[in-house]
Amino acid sequence: MNPLLDITGDVCPMTFVKVKIALQKIEPSGKLEVMLKEEALKNMISSLKAEGHKVFLAERRDTVFLLGVEKKPAGA
Repeated sequence: MNPLLDITGDVCPMTFVKVKIALQKIEPSGKLEVMLKEEALKNMISSLKAEGHKVFLAERRDTVFLLGVEKKPAGA
């Protein structure tokens, strides 16, 4: 089971800061699931991709979204 980070109560820029901190705690190529509000979704995806991470899931769960992120591999 992947770690789950709930940032539905946060706003930018803290949403991305919290995701970056959570990604630092997992191994390269490890996976993280993030619960976030729709208004943060587009910027979060583009910011994660810009840093070399892979977004493998983005789906609505009631009033929030679940985002699946694979941390960039070591050396990438």
